[in-house]
Amino acid sequence: MRQIKINSTTGSEIVSSADLKLFAKIDTTADDAIIARQITQSRIWCENYLSRDIVAKNRSYYLDETSGIFDLPFGPVASISSIHADGVALTHTNIGLDKETIELDNGYAKKVTVIYITAGMDDSLLQQAVLQLASTYYDNRIDFNSGDENNASDLIPTDTRDVLNSYKAMFL
Repeated sequence: MRQIKINSTTGSEIVSSADLKLFAKIDTTADDAIIARQITQSRIWCENYLSRDIVAKNRSYYLDETSGIFDLPFGPVASISSIHADGVALTHTNIGLDKETIELDNGYAKKVTVIYITAGMDDSLLQQAVLQLASTYYDNRIDFNSGDENNASDLIPTDTRDVLNSYKAMFL
């Protein structure tokens, strides 16, 4: 069994409400609270699609057991606060470009808990993906069913998915 938990979000959104309003040509302040929520919702959807953190977070990761080498989900990893197995602190080495692979010095371990901080990612392509998805959510903020089974209003826009695919990392 593997479990992951967000302990806290330490970073800021990469898209502001003003950015989205400019992008989507929204000129009212009446929907500012909705816009802020849709930016967060869009960023979370993008993070889950990528299995990467766009906004930095403090996370806990639990494994029942490991052979001694394992990957942390939702990198890139900024730092590791602690690694414990059955309540005992473990020493480790980080492997990989984004510090996402952990090699325990003692090898095999059971009931491993890792507390770590992700670095987040911020660039214009990710901002564009969040803007596109948030504007789609804003434009389609009320559920509807036209009776057409092929109605894809609940799917991520294809162009957003295409932008995100260059960052896609699968975590199994």
